[in-house]
Amino acid sequence: MNYALLGKRIRDERLLLRWTLEMLAERTDKSINFIGQIERGEGKPSLETLVDIANALGATVDSLLQDNIEASADGIQKEIGVLVGSLDDNGKQFILDMVKRYHHYHHTQ
Repeated sequence: MNYALLGKRIRDERLLLRWTLEMLAERTDKSINFIGQIERGEGKPSLETLVDIANALGATVDSLLQDNIEASADGIQKEIGVLVGSLDDNGKQFILDMVKRYHHYHHTQ
């Protein structure tokens, strides 16, 4: 388990919501210090804590752990293609906007 990648994913999700550490700590009933340790990869959250964090962020545990799961990039791209292909034009535009925002955020730091 790469806790640094897990912490980065949690931090990224928190920042996308424009939340402070304090806000996430409050919503999970954890200390600010502990949430900070998790985000820096220094803390090892229990499964219960990970579920609490995912629920607070409106994410899934598997999405937070995705950097730790070996998956075929081809399989992921294929799944994305199928899902996006099934959307109407408004849905496709929404996904495109989200991907552009994500790309901008992660490539300008």
